[in-house]
Amino acid sequence: WKRHAGFDVVTYKGDGVAGRQLPHSLNKTPEMVWLKVRSHAGAGFIVGHKGLDGGNAPWTHFLALNNSDAEGDLHTIFNDTAPTSTHLTLGTSSWVNYNTRDYIAMLFASVEGISKVGYYTGTGSNQSVTTGFQPRFIFIKRTSYAEDWFIFDSLRGLVSGSPDPYLRPNENAVQTTTASFFDISSTGFTVTANFTNNANNYIYYAHA
Repeated sequence: WKRHAGFDVVTYKGDGVAGRQLPHSLNKTPEMVWLKVRSHAGAGFIVGHKGLDGGNAPWTHFLALNNSDAEGDLHTIFNDTAPTSTHLTLGTSSWVNYNTRDYIAMLFASVEGISKVGYYTGTGSNQSVTTGFQPRFIFIKRTSYAEDWFIFDSLRGLVSGSPDPYLRPNENAVQTTTASFFDISSTGFTVTANFTNNANNYIYYAHA
């Protein structure tokens, strides 16, 4: 993981300073970030993603991996500042930068032919999403309204025309199989159910 071109991990101690510049070694601009306090219970994973706010001002918004809530707008998470190829900016929220607490940051970026951090707006009908490779792992969430997070992968079943088993990281339920959600191709996927509500915003992370 540490050597992978699209993923980096940083551990740090909070200082409570607005606009803190946290260095990372991803060597490219993070497109998705997960943050978690390690030294105190009760706080979930905070998620930043380049597709929040419909891609307009994404780093003014956030999600929580442990619940199904729609995206929120809170300047104390990322200090309303986009990350760079060298630093992630933090606000003063106790979820990400409380003084003396221990945290972990996980940073993701797209790698051509390997992984894709992306987003789209639903059309209400089947919809093609291009990743540049055949996805074997899809992590997806509707952001404009409350809905679970969903994880699909080819080991458990991600086959065009067949029901796709999914897990929900914000729930403790076993996997569920209800429908065929995607048609997979060598260059991406077509959304066939559930994740294409008209004018709704979605974010995803796909991996080959």
